Amino acid sequence: MEQNSLSRALGGLLFLAGLFFLNFTSRVIFSPLLPFIEQEMGLDHAQAGSFFLFISAGYFFSILASGFVSAQIGHKKTIVLSTIASGAVLLTLGFCTNLFTLRLTLFCLGLAAGLYLPSGLATISRLVAPAYLARGMAIHELAPNLGFVAAPLFCDMLLSFFTWQQGLAWLGVVLIMSGVGYGLSSHGSKKIGKAPDLSGSVLLFRMGSFWGMCLLFSLAICSTLGIYAMAPLFLVNDHGMDPGEANSLLALSRTASILMPLAGGWLGDRFGNHCVMGAVLLITGILTVLMAIVADGIWLMVLVVAQPLFAVCFFPSGFAVLSKLGPAEYGNMAVSLCIPLAFLVGGGVMPTLIGMIGDVASISSGFIFAGAAMILGACFSFFVTFGETCYS
Repeated sequence: MEQNSLSRALGGLLFLAGLFFLNFTSRVIFSPLLPFIEQEMGLDHAQAGSFFLFISAGYFFSILASGFVSAQIGHKKTIVLSTIASGAVLLTLGFCTNLFTLRLTLFCLGLAAGLYLPSGLATISRLVAPAYLARGMAIHELAPNLGFVAAPLFCDMLLSFFTWQQGLAWLGVVLIMSGVGYGLSSHGSKKIGKAPDLSGSVLLFRMGSFWGMCLLFSLAICSTLGIYAMAPLFLVNDHGMDPGEANSLLALSRTASILMPLAGGWLGDRFGNHCVMGAVLLITGILTVLMAIVADGIWLMVLVVAQPLFAVCFFPSGFAVLSKLGPAEYGNMAVSLCIPLAFLVGGGVMPTLIGMIGDVASISSGFIFAGAAMILGACFSFFVTFGETCYS
């Protein structure tokens, strides 16, 4: 594929961003749906929170295996496979009649969705010239932030006319049609992927700093995706909000944070990346705890909006530090190994733990536990510099 200027590559970038938006929304849509599914199927909070554990587990195995798949069929076909398979899984969710089949199907959704990201990023790197690559990635990364906003609004709209199963089926149809459209289009990379380098993986697994970054990214993903996943239950069960009102507040909170990663990147360049990581986790942890203990009213709304504003600022500095781990010849292998682990823990295990605590006490207590873990992670970050000094 010829590398182009940003304007010439814009059509392909927007197509990919649209696919990533659907890919991400298909996974986070279960957060605003949780109160409805929990009530209809008679689930407790731990069982509802485990939805994200099974999605994250499938995503974990899939993203690790994606290199082997793209090495056989190429990046474009991998993207098409991921998109159509995700849509097909959403269609089958309507036939799940018990918790076991629902969990199994959610695991398959993670398997299907996880194939996309490595091939999507590789396609962008071949589509856009190096001078415009950061801006191309920024356009692509708008998709998950928009997905956070769209999921609760999409949920409210669909539930006005359909059951949650029918709503997911419609989303599945859109995914399948989009995947077919991308496959028939002239966009995409025909290059094949590269299977993971096992020797490089072993080297990284022996590095203490790699596991330290896995811990910090797990907490950072918990502060964004994990808290987002359980926020509707927190607002509906603990604060008595109407589900529609809770989803509107959830969408508002993510709308305000869409552009905040740009500020996080500037702060990392100015004050040092590891200092920003620690400060962001500390502030986010404090806000999460305050959100859990504050009474109803305007302060609750302020904290629900403020918490993700700071949480998303972790990732520019986190990726900058993570991408420098290990020898240069292994490229971004640390990123491709760390992120699946962090998604599994922060986006899967932590929501399940919050739900388990919610069954014993309350979802608010689970948020206090998660916030305390973020504060401890911030202290860890200040002491472990990963080779970087403050104000560098």
